[in-house]
Parts: sequence; structure tokens; C-alpha cells
Amino acid sequence: MSTTHNLFDEEEREEFIEGLKEWPNTDWGTDEARHSVSPFISFYFPPGPDNHQEAALLMVDIHEAFEQLLGKPYTIGTHPISERPHPYGSSRLPDLREQAKKASRSEDFVFKFTDEKNHASSPTTAGYFWRTWFIRYEGRRTEYSYILFYYRWQWWLENREAWRRFVLKTIDLLKAHQVYSGFAMANPLQFGTRSAITTWERALAPSFYGLDIDFPFGMQSELLNGIRPPTWAFLLADHWREKLDLTREQVRAALAHPRISITELHSGQWIELGEQPELYPVEQGVPELPMLLNKLLKPIRYDDLGLLGFGQWDGDPNERFTDADSRRWMARFDTESDWPTPAARFKRPPEISPAQVSSKVMPLSIVSGMACTQSGLWFVPDQAYSRRAFKQGDILPALASESGDEAVFWQRDLDQTPSSFANSLEPAPRAGRWEMERDRCVDCEVTLNERLPLHQGQVVRWIWAVSGLRARSGEPCPYPGLWVCEYKPRTLQLFDDEPQMPWVGGEKVVWRWLGLVGHYVDEEP
Repeated sequence: MSTTHNLFDEEEREEFIEGLKEWPNTDWGTDEARHSVSPFISFYFPPGPDNHQEAALLMVDIHEAFEQLLGKPYTIGTHPISERPHPYGSSRLPDLREQAKKASRSEDFVFKFTDEKNHASSPTTAGYFWRTWFIRYEGRRTEYSYILFYYRWQWWLENREAWRRFVLKTIDLLKAHQVYSGFAMANPLQFGTRSAITTWERALAPSFYGLDIDFPFGMQSELLNGIRPPTWAFLLADHWREKLDLTREQVRAALAHPRISITELHSGQWIELGEQPELYPVEQGVPELPMLLNKLLKPIRYDDLGLLGFGQWDGDPNERFTDADSRRWMARFDTESDWPTPAARFKRPPEISPAQVSSKVMPLSIVSGMACTQSGLWFVPDQAYSRRAFKQGDILPALASESGDEAVFWQRDLDQTPSSFANSLEPAPRAGRWEMERDRCVDCEVTLNERLPLHQGQVVRWIWAVSGLRARSGEPCPYPGLWVCEYKPRTLQLFDDEPQMPWVGGEKVVWRWLGLVGHYVDEEP
């Protein structure tokens, strides 16, 4: 695409901005090429001199897993050696797994997939994979390897939980150092199209605080020096947290906000600023949650991260980020920032009604194999019979029904009331006596989290029974006083020397002793 003329005019820019406010996965362009803002996630992970082949094979595994999750949408793939694009499934594309086995540590291993046949246009769905070569030169550092995914916003809304499980598992598999997710301009497959994307990034960034800039090819070496400010979801890896000289507990305390979710992983802490990514139009004010996280991460932020792409040259009529603007953009969540302009920044945002503000509290989540950070009731979402109690310091287990290589994520239940009902094979949410719902004369004694038994080989529903002295119909009355059948109305009775406990309406029931009569009625003077 030529950059000897303006790629768009002010009216077209405003049209794109208004479209993004209505739907954040909007595109703009011509028949020559179209460019879009897209939801994305990027993983940056360190290479090693001895795991170059394992890393390449792992990238193939991750590609196949995400492709399956997406529903196999790709139409174009690139050759891992020549990087030339070919139709997906073409005989010109070699077997990726075989190529990964041949990968040398002295060469990059690169492959890409997209659903966009016009290589100059932003993809709707894509996966870009780059395992960097390992540098042995004295004084030089090997840049990060990376994986970048783009996907449709509607797809994410419909599959967010499956997406999240995939992301959390992938983070620990890669032992990632940095992971970002939010909205960004989607980089096309074709080399050289970055110049058009940088123009749009500079044009749109002053209108949206939440528009991220993610260009792994240009950032993978610079991110070794520090992070960029997250806009929604971010991995604070232990590698970087230790540079902050903070414990995980201190991070959780600093980010204690009902709308911030923190998932404890083996690699670090996965932080989500609200339920979903937002573009945060500037007229709505500086967003609270990114500012809160930015305050914590500022000491490890790398403000000199270059956003120029392939640069700006004399005679180029399109505005792009300068070094000074890049630093201002990087600091946009600082309290003292003047991005995009002082006037826009301190403009009073419109009033938001309470109904427009999400009141959802984000629960604490921890991957199996790690210590429980807060005592209480925990469960695995979408996993039946998983709710159980843990004490702080207990190791959260993998469930027996899960395969050994599958990550299990425990979530602390927002409702910490122990249930009085449970089915056979479920962990008992309370210790003590439990009675079978359909026949209360059948009971069992269990400890906390012990699985409730089957009855005659069948799953039944159990009810927790308040502790105390009990007797069944037909059994001798063990003690005089007031007795009641708790699940039958109007059964409060005083038994003195009854030879046996009575039936109720011809039904055998369980009676509970309430105490001596003097405890419940005043004695006459």
C-alpha cells in the first residue's frame, strides 16, 4: 500500500471511531485492503538452548488445540521455512510436526495461519507463531519467542470460558513471561503492511484508552527490558513479580477490587480487569482498573518500547507515533499523564447510572497443585460434585475424573454458606449426620469433604441433620422431654414414659429430642 498519500481523511477516521464505539471488532478500508480492531491474546516466552525442539513441538500442539477450539476456520498457511503463504491443506505446506522435529536452535521456527485470503487485510481469525533462535554471543540476550492469536469478538463472547481454560493451560505449558489480552489493531499476514497499521494506531489511540498496541515482531526483544501497560488481561509472571520485590499475597492485596479477578498459576498470576475487555472511549474518563494495575506495575514498565513499526520518513503525510508520543502513550494510565491532551483527560465524563455499572464480584481462582490461599468452600466450574471445603495452605487437588495433563482450576465460591443438601458421591459440605431425603430413617455419619455414600447402589439425595439425640418410630424412647419430627408439621410432642416412639400418619419417621420440658415452657408458680 502506498504511503505517499493520506491513507484516510478525518471524516473516515471519525467514521471508524464511531463504528468501534458500537462494536469493538469493526473494520474500515477499501477494496485494496481492510484493517480492523480485533480481540487478541499474545504469549511471550523465553527460549532455551536445550529445549528448542520441545518448544517447536509445543507450539504445534497449541496451534492444533486453538484451531480445534475455533472450529478450524483457517484458509491460508505459511511455509515454516520460506514463510510463503499457501492455501490451507496445500501439498506445498509440509507436515508441521515433522518440521518442528527438524528445527535447529540456530534458526527461527515460524508458521502462521489466517482466514483472510487478502494478505494485506487484517485477519478475522489468525495464529502467528515464532520460536526464536538461541543466541550464544557474549553480552547479547535472546529475544522472546511468541504466539499471537486474533479471533472474532462474537466468538469470544460465546466461548469465553473455553477460551479462558485454553489460555490458563497454555500459560503454564509455555512458562510464559508476559501475556496480554484486550483489543488491538490486527496485523495482516503480508510483510510491509505494518506501515498502514501504525497509521491507524496513531489515529485511533487518542480516542480509546483501551486500544492496545501489540506487534510481537517488533516488541519481542524490547519486552525483555520491561512490560507495557495492560488494558484488560495480563500475566504477572513470577519472573517479573520478583523484580517488583512483592509476594503474591502483596499483589492480591494491592489489587483488592471486586471487579478484578486473579487466578493463581504455577507461572504467575493471571489478572483480569473486569469481566471482559473494553476500548474505554476517552470521553468516558480514564478507566479505574487499568490505572490501579498500572500503579502496581509502573516500576517494571518499559517506557521506551518502540511503537514506530517501520518508521516514518520525510515526505510521509501520515502521522505515526514519535518516540515522545510513544512514551506519553505508555504512561497514559499514570495519574500525572497528559495523554491524549490535558483538555480531553480532565474533561468530566458523562454520568453513569448504577444500572450501567457491573456489580459482579470476580471470584478468586487457583490452578490445581497449588496451595489454597483462603479458607472456605471451593469448586471447579462445570465439574459436578466438586464443591468442597479447603483450609489455607491445603494443596488443591486434580479431580479423579480429569486426565493427568489437564489443568483444573478451583474457584472460591462467592456463596460460603455450607449446603444442607448433597447427592451420593459428592463431597459432604458439612460433617456429621446425613439422612436420605426420601427415607429419613436411612442415615450416615461422614466427615467434611468425605463423599456421601450410594444407597443400595443408587445415587440418592442426602440432607444434613442438625446434631442431637434422635430416635426412629418403633424404637424405645431414649429420654423424656420434648420431641419433634422436623420434616412433618405439627409434630411437637412431650414424651415421658412412652414405651416406643410413634409413627406419624402411619409413616415411620425420625424424631429429634429438643430437651426437657422446662427448657421450653415456664413452670407454673
